[in-house]
Amino acid sequence: MITLSPVSASGAAEYYAADNQTTLEDGMNLSEWQGGGATKLGLSGQVDVAVFERVLQGKLPDGSELTATRGEHRPGLDLTFSAPKSVSLVALLGKDERVVEAFRASVAASLRWAQANLAQARVWKEGQQIPEDTGNLLAATFLHDVNRNNEPMLHVHAIVANATLASDGKWHALKNDGLFTWQHTLGAVHNAELRSRLEDLGYETVPARNPIDGSFEIKGVTREAVEAFSTRTGEIEAALEQEGRSSPRERELATLATRKAKQHELTPERRMVEWEKRAASVGLNLQPIVQAARNSVDLGETVWTRVMDGIRGIGNKGLALAAAMGLTAKDRDELVPERKGGLGPKEFAAAQAVASAVRELTEYEAGFDRLDLLRIALERRGPLTAAAIEDRFASLQARGLLIGDTRMMTTPSMLKAEKKAVREVEAGKGASPILLAKEEAAKQLQQEARALGLRRLNPGQQGVGVDILSSRDRVHIVQGGAGVGKSAALIPLAAIARSEGRTVHAFAIAARTAREFGGKVGTQGKTISSLLSRYRRILDGKATDIQIEAARKEIGGSYIMVDEASLIGTEQFEKLVRLANILKADRLVLAGDKGQLQAIAAGKPFEQAQDRGAATSHVTENLRAESKQMKAVVAALEAKDVAGAFEALKDKTIEVARDEGAHLAAKLWITKEPQQREETLLLTAGRAMRSSVNEMVQRELLAKGELGANRIELTVLDRVTISREGARQMRAYREGRIVEFMSNLRVQGIDRGERGRVVGLGDGHVILRMNDGRRQKFEPHRLAKNLAHDAVSVFEEKMLGLHEGDCIRWTQNDTDKVRALFNGDIARIEKIGENGVSVSTKDSEVLDLKNNDPMLEKLDLAYAVNAHVAQGMTSKGGILVLSERETKLNTTRSFLVAATRISGEATLVVDNATRVERSVTRNAGDKTSALEVAQNREPAANQRDKAKEHAIDEDRHRLYERSR
Repeated sequence: MITLSPVSASGAAEYYAADNQTTLEDGMNLSEWQGGGATKLGLSGQVDVAVFERVLQGKLPDGSELTATRGEHRPGLDLTFSAPKSVSLVALLGKDERVVEAFRASVAASLRWAQANLAQARVWKEGQQIPEDTGNLLAATFLHDVNRNNEPMLHVHAIVANATLASDGKWHALKNDGLFTWQHTLGAVHNAELRSRLEDLGYETVPARNPIDGSFEIKGVTREAVEAFSTRTGEIEAALEQEGRSSPRERELATLATRKAKQHELTPERRMVEWEKRAASVGLNLQPIVQAARNSVDLGETVWTRVMDGIRGIGNKGLALAAAMGLTAKDRDELVPERKGGLGPKEFAAAQAVASAVRELTEYEAGFDRLDLLRIALERRGPLTAAAIEDRFASLQARGLLIGDTRMMTTPSMLKAEKKAVREVEAGKGASPILLAKEEAAKQLQQEARALGLRRLNPGQQGVGVDILSSRDRVHIVQGGAGVGKSAALIPLAAIARSEGRTVHAFAIAARTAREFGGKVGTQGKTISSLLSRYRRILDGKATDIQIEAARKEIGGSYIMVDEASLIGTEQFEKLVRLANILKADRLVLAGDKGQLQAIAAGKPFEQAQDRGAATSHVTENLRAESKQMKAVVAALEAKDVAGAFEALKDKTIEVARDEGAHLAAKLWITKEPQQREETLLLTAGRAMRSSVNEMVQRELLAKGELGANRIELTVLDRVTISREGARQMRAYREGRIVEFMSNLRVQGIDRGERGRVVGLGDGHVILRMNDGRRQKFEPHRLAKNLAHDAVSVFEEKMLGLHEGDCIRWTQNDTDKVRALFNGDIARIEKIGENGVSVSTKDSEVLDLKNNDPMLEKLDLAYAVNAHVAQGMTSKGGILVLSERETKLNTTRSFLVAATRISGEATLVVDNATRVERSVTRNAGDKTSALEVAQNREPAANQRDKAKEHAIDEDRHRLYERSR
């Protein structure tokens, strides 16, 4: 594990050099200069405390002096590398000095990787400061061996000074953003380096209980032994559990909060006596493990050579290695094109790890960062280090099988898919008939709006209908920000299409959105996946002429309307457009906003289609914002001025102490009148904060006596977010988790719909206790690759207490189609009885759910929602709860979605307004397309888009005036 924290210059050198009562051998050099920066300054060997102190102050041995232009000079960062507990036990209690040296070597190798990939400075070029890769760090490392509870804990403090030498020959302050951003990748690099060295020393390793970044333990050291020497970890876990937190950043904060001064009263000899007593109490005897490892080295064996023992042929040895890593080779894999035996066993293992990592990433991203790919490939474990994976990257790039530059990458198949989607859009140009001339269309649209009881269409809304009705293009995009009335513009359009003999279909990604959208345009809304599934044989080219003709009778000449189209990934987008072309639909209308949340699946085809010239109508007039505050927020966000949006919210921004945001938000909401609560959204960035706010609101309602006394304790299923490729990896499965099978696995003796609890983990397999009581062996790596749907779903169980009056939402769709309960739908607990629960739905229908009803596992409290759930919602008021801890969730896109749900007044609750604003500003939350990676360019320029929209708006306004 690696943690990062700032260093104080005052007394830091003496602290790191002296704060360790070592149990290691006397005479061992416990400190060392590291990095290319140290080499350039002639610093090597043991760290001189006085020199180190001056370096932290920015005074370098060559006479250079670093001073901050604003504020005080930052001394540097403490990168603390901690060995797994079992490694510390073997090294210190088992007295295997080789392990200590392996650990130090792994830290040195990780720092070399960090300086090659993450070291940057800001330098002046052509009148502006730009980031430059410098390739050097100036660091001092200090080896310590105990934690603050006097337990074995081998760790190195790598103090990275705030100094790096740039290409101009000058020392600059280190731009350390990369060290924070890629902390997990650096952790994966270090775990791989350490694991490789330990395996070379004869040890076997197993994945850690929570195998983040490829973390591991030494095989043979029991969990009981690890926990017996981990009371410090217990303190941190207790602090996290008490406050319901779990992220890496929160773990660092809990570590600091529970930290106490190191105790030096124990001599190394006394400490060893205490350790040996504790080991005896849990039956820990490390000597057989250490001796077995030494014997393996004497025999020239490692865990990986034993895997290949007795196997003939280079190709078969490689297959054996991959299988031991839980990877199954795939025929004709575009990323492993070599013939069998064309790669050495370790090279083949690296190739399979990279191919698996690419499959995982490309489920969500068309263009991905090389450092993300490296981390995921290293998490596959095996006899691999960063160097082996990076060699494979270079080989694939040289052959054009990975496309991109030194950082952003994509694959030929992703590039092909995006080009195919673009071609399908182009194929629909000029392919459909005009329904009405422009003047007639404008007139009829306003007439239909009046007849339907709608407000008069504004120029943008009218322009949507005119453009679509008078066009010959099959595919038409409706682009508009939140609250501009895109759906309202399509209502009279749908009515005209029907009056002209056209069938109207309504679709969306989510079932709930589809139902609501269908209600607006006067038809039954369905999911896009249901449409593509219905016509799967046509898309696969397997349909008969009779089937194609029947499908054309259903879809041909129709108007297909899709809401929230920005949430569609490239694969579904291409199929949707191709289906419309094959079946000759008159129009495929795609409504959405390229500025809001993008698809969870790979790609951003909605935005891409606009950039590539698809027929597009723009709606720009915001109809939702009513208050002065929200009009200012919307205007700022439309201008991409995040700072301006936060400024507009300033008078209604409440800054609270850390961990108080959820409680204050609940209080603010509870103090409103019941009707006001119904009109006020509680909005969060992520799931953790949403859960905290929900719990606080429930607690406050109970205290006010607004919830019934009857209570039910439910065990609900909380979905674990994993990719389809991730489901093929052992790390997805932990004891206690629930695995539900979505496909028939006949070879493994498992049927679709079966469910089991993880009760054991073996070498490449999971032991499940199925619902019928039998024990079932399940091998995740045997799941098929590249399925179009999830083969399994994995859940964590959590206890949820509910009272009569509680507001809930469904977390999955109901399999009972008659009840039509969809993921995200809101309901209320009306009555709790011995036999079950009565709930009232959004439509005021009361349903009785018996105790064994599966929907009682698929619900959660719903007082607060996060950005993904909120997209598409509208509310009069809102309370936004943001935390500096949710750095990756605080994106420009998620903030835009949350802020623009509100028409009236919004209150912003934050624990650090400055840092939250900085996170939202810096992290756009954008995806990168494969075409952008291939062309090494940024997304289309905003100025070009604005100019185009301005010209279109002027044309529409003229036509609108003529239609009045």
